[in-house]
Amino acid sequence: MRSITKFSAVLAVAAIAVATGLSPASADTINSTVSGGSLTVTTAAPTLSAVTLNGSNTQTSTGTSAPWTITDARGTGAAWTVSASTTVFTSAAGTAETVARTIPATALTVTPGTITAGSGADSAASITAPVLALSTTNQALISATGPNKGTYNVSPSFSIAIPANAFRSNYSGVVGSSALNPYTATMTYTIG
Repeated sequence: MRSITKFSAVLAVAAIAVATGLSPASADTINSTVSGGSLTVTTAAPTLSAVTLNGSNTQTSTGTSAPWTITDARGTGAAWTVSASTTVFTSAAGTAETVARTIPATALTVTPGTITAGSGADSAASITAPVLALSTTNQALISATGPNKGTYNVSPSFSIAIPANAFRSNYSGVVGSSALNPYTATMTYTIG
C-alpha cells in the first residue's frame, strides 16, 4: 500500500507538470568582456604670489593650483608613479635689459598634500607623496605601490625660494616704465 501511494504521488506530480506546460529547467551563460583603460594625470599650473626683494633674506613666492586628478583605469593593479621636472626659472631679456636672468630649478618645492580616493577607487593608503624640491631631472612626486585602481585627487601647493641676491625681473622695454618679464619655468609631468 505504501509503495502504491508513493507511485501515485509521483504520477500525480508528473501529470500536473505536463498539464500546466512546465518545461525542464535550463541555464544560460552570460559573457561580458572588460577591457582596461588608460593611466592619466591631469595637472594645473599654480598661481604664485609676487615677491619684493629686501637684500637680506630669502623671500618665498607661494601658491596653489586647481586640484589634480590621477586616474588608473588599466584594471591591472600595477604600481604607478607621477614624476615631475622643471626648467630653470628665467626672466626673459627685454629691449633695454638684454641679458636673461635666472633662478635655479631647485628653488621650486612642491607639496602634493593629501591624496583622496574618488568614489569606487581603491584606498589611497599606499600612495606616497612627500614634499619634493624639484630639479631639471625627472623625480618621483606621487607613487602608488598598488593596487590603486580608480581616480584620485590631490591639491598641491608650490613655493619658490628667491635668494636675497637674486636679480629682479627684467623690464620688457624701457627700464622703470614698461612691464616686468616674470620669472617663468615649465614643469613637465609624466605618469607610468
